Amino acid sequence: MKKLINPIICLILFASVFNLIGCEKKDKLSKQNKEKIEKLTPLEDKKNTLNLSLYFDTSENPDKVELAQEERLMDINELLGELTLNELIKGPSVNSKLYPILPKETRLMSFSVENGIAYVNFSKDILVKMSPKKEVACLKSIVWSLTALPNIEKVKFLVENKDIKSLGGNFDISKPIGKVDFENAKNK
Repeated sequence: MKKLINPIICLILFASVFNLIGCEKKDKLSKQNKEKIEKLTPLEDKKNTLNLSLYFDTSENPDKVELAQEERLMDINELLGELTLNELIKGPSVNSKLYPILPKETRLMSFSVENGIAYVNFSKDILVKMSPKKEVACLKSIVWSLTALPNIEKVKFLVENKDIKSLGGNFDISKPIGKVDFENAKNK
């Protein structure tokens, strides 16, 4: 009886391992895209990317699930910028004596960085009437926080994918702004 159990256990283990290996598919298009991106991405930029493995259902049968891997290269600095803005929206920690800088209802709709400019797209909830000092505090908070990241020099504000002239009605932010713009305004 023992002689019969050992081969059966080995066969079950072999089948399980074979089944696990066979279950993980890689999307061919994902592989091709990754190869193209790697060819286009300069070597120094690769250290600023994060390779994510995402798994999606490939089965056309609703009663069966088969997963395939899709790989995506993400810019680490963009992820950090998005995280930074979401933390600003959350506000200071509970035990802090600091005050929130953005309305609680504000949502970050999208975030990207191109040529040193962070494109920040907020929900319309960010548009509230503010005193000039509160608006400066809000703008500085966002600009200072984002320009602390290595690849961001200026910030371009958008609301629901549209250019805006002002957040609180006091300052023109129709163009990208950086720390230098606040310093120049102070010297005028």
